[in-house]
Amino acid sequence: MPPTNTRHDLIAALDLAIDAFNRDGRLGRGRATRRARKLTGLDWTYSALLIMEEMRVNPTLRLSQLADLTGTTPPTVTKLIRDLESKGLVHRMPDELDGRVSIVSLTDRGREMATAIRRKRLEALEQVLSEWSVDDFEQFLTLFEQLRDDMQRLSSFIEDSPTPTAVVPTLDIGDA
Repeated sequence: MPPTNTRHDLIAALDLAIDAFNRDGRLGRGRATRRARKLTGLDWTYSALLIMEEMRVNPTLRLSQLADLTGTTPPTVTKLIRDLESKGLVHRMPDELDGRVSIVSLTDRGREMATAIRRKRLEALEQVLSEWSVDDFEQFLTLFEQLRDDMQRLSSFIEDSPTPTAVVPTLDIGDA
């Protein structure tokens, strides 16, 4: 009779799979930047690709929104936007409600590039998943979204929990 996996064994196996996925994801980022470079003739960082995709989906964003959506620090977003702007891919304008704040959007050239990069990414995913049945794909997507949502809730719980403070013992040395 085959051994029965305990819940602990399954969680440990999932943890290993997530680690492997993350390692492969770093490789995937390299493939994504190389694919974008080949397609557009421009050098790309993975963060710049994330920013371009967010701006493709959300036509006008504040820099702070872009930082939140991409998990990138505001100074990094500012630097990347400046670089994308110099390549003619992004347009920056003052916010009508608050002139101190910049709103960014893709230029026509930037939108064309972001759309082409997205199309190539979808083609690559189609290739990877070509042997999956629709049922397998739907089941995976459902479970993956559930895992993502549960991990976000856990992350929120951890961030909202008070930070434990260390109790530092005091020494009573008397009147020395």
